[in-house]
Amino acid sequence: MPSAAKLFFLAVFTLFQSSHANDPVKSIKSAPSEICAVRHHNAKVPLLASNSQYPQINPKAIVSDACASYSTLDNLNTALAPSLKSITQSTDFFAYYRLNLYDQKCPVTAWDDETGTCGNIACKVDTLEDEKDIPEIWRASELSKLEGPKAAHPGKQLQKERGSQRPLQGNLGENVGESCVVEYDDECDERDYCIPEDESATAKGDYVSLVDNPERYTGYAGQPVWDAIYRENCFFKSLPSSSSPSLSNLFSNNDHKVEAAAALRNVIQANIPKSYFILDDTCLEKRVFHRIISGMHASISTHICSDYLNQTTGTWGPNLQCYTDRLAKHPERVSNLYFNYALLLRAVTKLRTYLKNYTFCSGDVTQDLATKSKILHLADSAAAQPRIFDESIMFQDPHDAGGLKEDFRNRFRNVSRLMDCVGCDKCRLWGKLQTVGYGTALKVLFEYEEDKNGENPPLRRTELVALVNTLDRVARSLTALGEMRA
Repeated sequence: MPSAAKLFFLAVFTLFQSSHANDPVKSIKSAPSEICAVRHHNAKVPLLASNSQYPQINPKAIVSDACASYSTLDNLNTALAPSLKSITQSTDFFAYYRLNLYDQKCPVTAWDDETGTCGNIACKVDTLEDEKDIPEIWRASELSKLEGPKAAHPGKQLQKERGSQRPLQGNLGENVGESCVVEYDDECDERDYCIPEDESATAKGDYVSLVDNPERYTGYAGQPVWDAIYRENCFFKSLPSSSSPSLSNLFSNNDHKVEAAAALRNVIQANIPKSYFILDDTCLEKRVFHRIISGMHASISTHICSDYLNQTTGTWGPNLQCYTDRLAKHPERVSNLYFNYALLLRAVTKLRTYLKNYTFCSGDVTQDLATKSKILHLADSAAAQPRIFDESIMFQDPHDAGGLKEDFRNRFRNVSRLMDCVGCDKCRLWGKLQTVGYGTALKVLFEYEEDKNGENPPLRRTELVALVNTLDRVARSLTALGEMRA
């Protein structure tokens, strides 16, 4: 019978061996070699450097669960940022977004309408009240043609049979891009990872200029919503007993190790603060889910800190104390931000074939051609680089892949719904857009065949706009981090 001390140290060793760094929000680690399709010369570079007041990420280290180092992603962002800025700032297609900003109900029934409401003028969103301010093809007069008997909106099966380019079979006229105005009738396709915004004529919603409503400090305290997102979307698992199959498989030749690890886990569970959660034997898919949420939170924090209102001088600029408190002291958050950049850029890269046949419709043929040229240049430039994220290894467990993917999809849809609880209009705008952006990225990564087109699920205009603008948000966050670190 081992002594209590020996049992404790054996338990500690076994616990770390079986579930090291299981919580991606609280810890970070070097990427395992199987995550990437290529070998890395610097795969064993220490992740953290301690040559400053706070732990700093080593630029040569590999971003965990991705296939590139931090410095590689920084260099890639520097190269692609001008192209991305041009797309989001100077094309009508990607600068305007329609969403239901005011009429969706918060799913948390315990929160009344006055909970967390922002009365600050900085929270206000300037919507486009005059339809003359948006391209004609998106106006209600054009969209309403879909309601008439001549151009009846086809169901999903009929759309599939007719193809994505002519679902109305020319009933709107030969010069009308039908894919510009046709949307699905239902709220979610079974392959959607978010609650998409509806641009149809009968849907409630407002057009906003994303250029005129920048993501920045508003004074709104959104922590209750983030708490709800983290709390309601955790993949909780009960702590295993000594007969746990996963532990038994790992340590089948040493029952004392299994018992020790289980005993220590039970002690930790009994004493761990309630604000923490345990991701026991976390699989890659669940870890990726939490990294996306944490990275999205980190990106939003970066925009708040880098474009902060100095209430004494009335000027906007970086707030280094905000940066220190929200980011510099938490390298795991910064790591997750880099991870999200790799994931989003990989999704845009994977859309290259789809985008070659996509109809960009703003009513201005010359601008539409320029828009397509710009987005294809971005995707081609990214594709010319080594793979930075490998989605093919996810959801491969033959015993659990389907159920795990459905759980993953449903949980992210829940995040979409929780964004309707944000009490600040501008924060809700960017929160809803970015959840759609990440949801679209996940849809592309896990439901699309890269070299096929017609067999892939179609993207709504709002999904493509959200994806590219979300990538732009994260890209700008990386740039701002570099500036605030300097």
